[in-house]
Amino acid sequence: MSLEEKPWGLRAIVFVVGTVLLSVFAGTLIVLAAFKRGWIEERDLAVAQTLMQGISFYGVGGLTLWLFLRSQGVTLHRAFGFGREETRVMVRRGILLFLVIVPLVWSTNYIWRETLLTLGISPDEQDILKLVRRAKSPAVRAYFLFMAVVLAPVVEEGLFRGFIYPAVKRRAGIVRALVIVSVLFAVVHHNVGVFGPLVVLALLLGLAYEVTGNLIVPITIHSLFNLVNLVALIFFVER
Repeated sequence: MSLEEKPWGLRAIVFVVGTVLLSVFAGTLIVLAAFKRGWIEERDLAVAQTLMQGISFYGVGGLTLWLFLRSQGVTLHRAFGFGREETRVMVRRGILLFLVIVPLVWSTNYIWRETLLTLGISPDEQDILKLVRRAKSPAVRAYFLFMAVVLAPVVEEGLFRGFIYPAVKRRAGIVRALVIVSVLFAVVHHNVGVFGPLVVLALLLGLAYEVTGNLIVPITIHSLFNLVNLVALIFFVER
């Protein structure tokens, strides 16, 4: 199965992405206002911002995307290839592809890191990894794990691969669309230390979606990738 054309275009992307960006901006203002009023201590500011990000980006983003598809009468099967009878097969494909993809991404990460160090740039780990490492509360750590392993893969794949990619592909073709969306995906994570590996990961996720036509596959890969990185951080790097 390959990816079929989707019934939405760039205008729909502007609407959905614009709504999400406004939500993130509003969430940031709310946290800063609470901090200025003394409701949030400085040591808890980063945690509060990340918690709000989970609500404003993943919560509002996922809800906006779902409401848009529903308003257009587009089923999840038509939008993302979801099908009850295919889910187990697609999850298995995602697991197998993950085993192929992860060495490529880790190799890219090593090369990218060494390149940055050669250029005199010190790579910094992603904010979510820092917060998981520093979190003392089991509840807060569990929330970050849930956000990284469930919310992020579902919503990010829904937005980038499932929603944005098909519309860009209609205008730019497969190759350029894969590159554009992959670079955008890496830029949104705003961390030069993982920019290169994230572009490669996104390209492979996009290819997986293009070939299978089912978003379950890149969601599975993305979820396993985040899970393995977090488990390595918590149980190996911290010790």
